[in-house]
Amino acid sequence: MTSKIKDNNSIDVYYNDTCPICKKEIGIYKSRSTGICYKDSSSMDDKYNRRMHAYKNGKEFVGASAFILIWKNTHGFKWLTYFLNNRFCIYIMNLIYEPLAYYLYRMHLRRKKIK
Repeated sequence: MTSKIKDNNSIDVYYNDTCPICKKEIGIYKSRSTGICYKDSSSMDDKYNRRMHAYKNGKEFVGASAFILIWKNTHGFKWLTYFLNNRFCIYIMNLIYEPLAYYLYRMHLRRKKIK
């Protein structure tokens, strides 16, 4: 039996492709990042549509932590992690991100209802 061995350094990012804002932002990251596999979560559990999720080596990163992981591996964004990758900044980033993510999630639910 042969199984495909996944690169231990690869990162899987789940984002809502039906969200125009999310799609545009991820498009920027896609064009500048390496070792990241971006996956559409719009048809998955709401957990993945409510917040940004990333996985590396089996560990889950959610919200601001997911952004930090993406930025670490994205040309032109890495410098942000030198300032923001600490508990205090991640806490503040999540305070800002959560209401915005909730609003985008509510828009997602409305789009699903219309279809």
